[in-house]
Amino acid sequence: MKNMKISRRKMLIRSACLTIGSLFIPISYATAVNGNRHLSKGLDLIHKVLSRPLDVSISHLNKCLSSGKIDLENHEGFKDYINSLITVFNGHHHGEDEILFPTFEEKIKGADFSKLKKQHKEIHPIAEKIKDKINVTDPSFDNYEEIRNLLQKMNDLWIEHRDEEEGIVELDMEPLISSKEQIELNDKLSKHGRDMSEPANLILPFLIYNLEGSDRDTFTDDMPWILKNFVVPIIWKSKWEKMKPFLLA
Repeated sequence: MKNMKISRRKMLIRSACLTIGSLFIPISYATAVNGNRHLSKGLDLIHKVLSRPLDVSISHLNKCLSSGKIDLENHEGFKDYINSLITVFNGHHHGEDEILFPTFEEKIKGADFSKLKKQHKEIHPIAEKIKDKINVTDPSFDNYEEIRNLLQKMNDLWIEHRDEEEGIVELDMEPLISSKEQIELNDKLSKHGRDMSEPANLILPFLIYNLEGSDRDTFTDDMPWILKNFVVPIIWKSKWEKMKPFLLA
């Protein structure tokens, strides 16, 4: 009976931690910055979170392919890493399509995001193919080669999209939106991101540990101390630890 009570208590604690953590996942732009660059600074951070895993994943697969050996030891962690990348990608771009772009189009006469929207539509079918191919128990050499080629194609499209989007938001859009409006927009994007961020015990570590230094500090600035210093690195470690070879943890 005593052991059952302890187990139930542990389950309740873990459930509470998961719930708390899911409230602080900034998939889009919810980040506190100085001055009036709320949107572009947040955009820069989430773009770094998305860019690094593409480079890391392609490098990992190239290493496996050049050695002629599948890294079965780290495949489950790599699978979690890729799945987290796709989840963040989908959440980020869905937030732009549903919230960010329509808001700009409503507030700014002549704002045109048709090219960026078209790029989203080009990238996401590739991301879904990657997700389908990574979620296998026994990956083959051909399987890894297909994933590498898809990631490379996705990365090429992503770099073009990322650079163009950052220029449009920072140079053309952000100066026309007040600080108050940017913060309100951040709040909407943040809520949307949280709704699309499952499981939190993989997504939040993925977000935090693909950044380092001042970028990580800025990204986690609004998170409760107990979440970023206890829940994520200790309570949730058993959930995300398999991804560690690919993270800055």
